[in-house]
Amino acid sequence: MSTVSVLMTTYAKEKAAYLAQSLESIFGQTRPPEQMVLVIDGPVGDDQLAVIEGFRCDPRVKRFDVLQLAKQGGLAEALNAGIPHCTGDFIARMDSDDISVPERLELQLAEFERDPSLAAVGSWSEEFQEDGKRVIKICPVKHDMIVGALRWRNVLVHPSMTFRAEAFRNVGGYSARFGKMEDYDLFVRLAQSGARFRCVPKVLVHARWGIDLCERRGGLDYLVHEIKFRSDLYRRGFLSFWQYVITTCLYSAFRLTSAQSRRLAYAMVRR
Repeated sequence: MSTVSVLMTTYAKEKAAYLAQSLESIFGQTRPPEQMVLVIDGPVGDDQLAVIEGFRCDPRVKRFDVLQLAKQGGLAEALNAGIPHCTGDFIARMDSDDISVPERLELQLAEFERDPSLAAVGSWSEEFQEDGKRVIKICPVKHDMIVGALRWRNVLVHPSMTFRAEAFRNVGGYSARFGKMEDYDLFVRLAQSGARFRCVPKVLVHARWGIDLCERRGGLDYLVHEIKFRSDLYRRGFLSFWQYVITTCLYSAFRLTSAQSRRLAYAMVRR
């Protein structure tokens, strides 16, 4: 029987209550993982440590490995630190403030069983805010449509992804070369390696979302990383010349506009 490791990170600014909800959503799966790997990215408060300690002896998951990093290094570094500790045939990503529906892993593993050529399976997600607003993010279902869409924007939801561990490791894990676009970069490298994708056309993850997220995804620093990333995709042959020109121009304007405008733009590409 295939085994699954769930890989999650947390850091000082995470709320303990969110971490508890996220862990519970994994431990309460209809098909629980064999292993939970949690990387603590730098020092965190006692409230988070208490939550983590409360799950250490939870019998629903056979093995709970906690890796403490001395200082915060960012998401890519924390995830790469956790990958060698994942022992499962599959590695499922999860964020410390999101919530997986109970049947997430069961449905994703069923896709791998139906099609052994698949290397990565994601899903639709529901983005929610504390004020009750909810937006569903959909993405293409089949491999060719997913890869085609990736040439224009990142259509995959990182914390919804479950990867075949071998394919995941073959591309070297995550890179921090392009700032906060480590997930987009990973998906492109997987696609170029020949890995096949699929998306379950159901909401399997509820993702917290707010105006602060839009603020973090803009500004000059993000723009510089965006241009470097698009240029790299063109050099690698993932983008045609005109795809490179069009996407670079569009995203340059997007990164420099106001957070409110970015929020509206995100809403336009979601249902």
